[in-house]
Amino acid sequence: MSRPATYIEVLRQGQRYRNRIIALLLALLLLHGVAYWRIPTTLHVYVPPDLTRPQTLAVGEIPPSYVYAFAKIILETLNYCPKDCGVDYVNNLDSLRHYLTPSCFQDLSLHRERHHSLYQHRSRRLLPLGDELFNPDRITRLDRNAWTVTVDYLLEEHVVGVETRRNRYRYPLRVVHYNLPVHLNAYQLAFDCYTGAGPHPVDSAGGA
Repeated sequence: MSRPATYIEVLRQGQRYRNRIIALLLALLLLHGVAYWRIPTTLHVYVPPDLTRPQTLAVGEIPPSYVYAFAKIILETLNYCPKDCGVDYVNNLDSLRHYLTPSCFQDLSLHRERHHSLYQHRSRRLLPLGDELFNPDRITRLDRNAWTVTVDYLLEEHVVGVETRRNRYRYPLRVVHYNLPVHLNAYQLAFDCYTGAGPHPVDSAGGA
């Protein structure tokens, strides 16, 4: 490369270098702008309230084990009536309102109103059977935001202190992703009532 012979040529050569550097910087700035524009404005990563067992989570993915655990927690809490389901069940519905879809909340409320004799003066609780550990076969993903979960419990009921029912029941539940403020629903999931024929007794071998 020949050296500039005159002062004017030196200035022109310096100007050409500056123009090239400016063009390069503009190109880099444009690339950064395109990259920034392609980044989603929000990334939803599901993080449950219990962080004692960390997992690597994909963006927007809710692990099946969390859905299963949520279904069990809601079902046990909903059906826990230590004194009188006529009062306790109503309180349970109210406390779980943000963890139930509006349609499910309405269906359960109407069922209680229409069959109030099945709730009054009756205590109820769901007891674990010993095989309640997470089983992938007990959960089916319907789509990105909906699952069916099947859980078994020993249903125990007393009326005025007298045991009236102690049977193994199967509960087919529907769970959906539910966007609410975290302070209202920390799990971002909701119980969407039962599927098929709903809860039904099963024999000790686990068959219907």
